[in-house]
Amino acid sequence: MDRIILVADEPRNCSELVEVPVTTTGLFRINFPDNQQLRSMRTQDIRIQGIRLITPDVASFGPITGYRTAPVAELKKCFLVLYCEGWEKAHYIPLQVLNDTNMPSGTAAHRYSATKFGSWRNVDWGKSYILYSNGTGGSDVSGGNYEFLFDVEYTKLDAEGKEIIGPS
Repeated sequence: MDRIILVADEPRNCSELVEVPVTTTGLFRINFPDNQQLRSMRTQDIRIQGIRLITPDVASFGPITGYRTAPVAELKKCFLVLYCEGWEKAHYIPLQVLNDTNMPSGTAAHRYSATKFGSWRNVDWGKSYILYSNGTGGSDVSGGNYEFLFDVEYTKLDAEGKEIIGPS
């Protein structure tokens, strides 16, 4: 009988897929939707552990909107700004830095590891956004709307600081 051993760098945290749709041509700033699952409240403290950009080679379309995943040509001209703890804590991070799956052509290797954020608290998704390089703006969406997909890993703590594992 064959034995299969699965090896991971570290245990996977809870995660939420965040879809950021682009439905208009020429935008320079695309705001993240507010996501209640990733919002700290009085009864829960959400800590962002890592973010992974999902590219078309991983998922062709978003599961909720059905829009196609942003083409790599768009990803190369975009930057991430995360508003956290009352200020822009992540300022102009190239989206391609969050892309861990675009390996050179012809290779089968994929790392599938998120960019670590070390328990960032109080990320304000409603104030966070994707910024296009100066003068580029969102490409023509006449070929159909597209969206940026992010796998956001997080830890959820209760009001006493104990980790919540499972639904609550």
